[in-house]
Amino acid sequence: MMQLANPLWLWGLLGLAVPLAIHLLSRKEGKVIKVGSLRHLTDSTTRQFKSVKLNELLLLALRSLLLITVVALLAGLLLQSSASLPKWVVVDRGAEQHNEIGRIIDSLTSNDYELRYLEEGFPLPKDTMSDEKTPNHWFLAEQLAEAKISEAVVFTKAYMSGFRGKRPLKPEHVTWFDMPVESERLPAIFIIEGDTVWEVSGQTDDKFTKFTTINTAVKSAVSSEIQIKKVAIVSDGEHAYDAKVLETALLVLNDLPGFRMDIQSESAASFSANEEAVVFWLASAAAPALENDFVFMEEATSDDLLVQLSPKQWQLTKRLNKRVVLEDRLIVELSKFFDTELPLMAESDRRTMPEAWRWSKVTAAEVDVNGKTANYADINQWLVALLVLTLVIERLVAWRRGQ
Repeated sequence: MMQLANPLWLWGLLGLAVPLAIHLLSRKEGKVIKVGSLRHLTDSTTRQFKSVKLNELLLLALRSLLLITVVALLAGLLLQSSASLPKWVVVDRGAEQHNEIGRIIDSLTSNDYELRYLEEGFPLPKDTMSDEKTPNHWFLAEQLAEAKISEAVVFTKAYMSGFRGKRPLKPEHVTWFDMPVESERLPAIFIIEGDTVWEVSGQTDDKFTKFTTINTAVKSAVSSEIQIKKVAIVSDGEHAYDAKVLETALLVLNDLPGFRMDIQSESAASFSANEEAVVFWLASAAAPALENDFVFMEEATSDDLLVQLSPKQWQLTKRLNKRVVLEDRLIVELSKFFDTELPLMAESDRRTMPEAWRWSKVTAAEVDVNGKTANYADINQWLVALLVLTLVIERLVAWRRGQ
């Protein structure tokens, strides 16, 4: 079975009319030979004329084959591999303990499906445990699209916190099933405002996360008052937009229960260090030696947006923009840095991503087809070899015919 990555290039086959028209319309000029007398000349036989026509048809066939080979290369001709590719059933760790899901998994594994876990690399059950609590479904969907498998069936709890990064196209050879999600009570948070203590509790399920605030009126329920953190954002003209994005993200954190910041923006040229402040250095100039908790920006190839280099020093590995805020979860990363309650809330959130929002809406023709053709063999190298061989033969025949 064949498949084309770029079928629009098939319109190039209309070019076959060009060599056909050239062969039909061209007339080879006769060669003039001066002879003294006609009595020594004999008539040419019909067989010799047929030989000439056969050679011209051979050239036509070779030139047509050249064009067909070029079109096949441009269209991305793929042939179905004769090798038998494995089938996977991919699940969250512990999913096989669920009664209904466990029976389905047993049925699939008895029909030659390999059991894999929905984690990076898709480990087998015998492999070591992963530290990742909520897998990144979009990243893993892209890995499944590239995996050399014929089919995959996925069972997972589609938590919203598990969809991070760029929304991909759903692989056509992968079927996703959502596992049931039970309602769960969120851990309580205590907030002090003056002489009042508030208890914030919540309930979360697959559709909603709701919070309830109660005045406990017992200040001894918590151990300390809210501490205001001082933050200095130091930038230059080149990083003015980065500084604005960072300040906006910090203002979002400033609205969290029990967390307050005093945010100051300063120019790198006039920066004066405050020993109590957390410094974000967003400038091209080298930062001064500081004893503060210090975050500097330097672009680097890293999966993490915020990397700790020493007990008091961190590195921002990307320039800040809207894409980084969404795909790299800037606010959540900052909340981990400041040790707020937001990561705990995010881990406890049980809302699931609706199917209609889960996958990209672009058509398959607009994206790379690697995921759809994981069981197809790339034959480009053979097409290139055929193209070169045909070109050499065509040139030799044309040279012999004087064309």
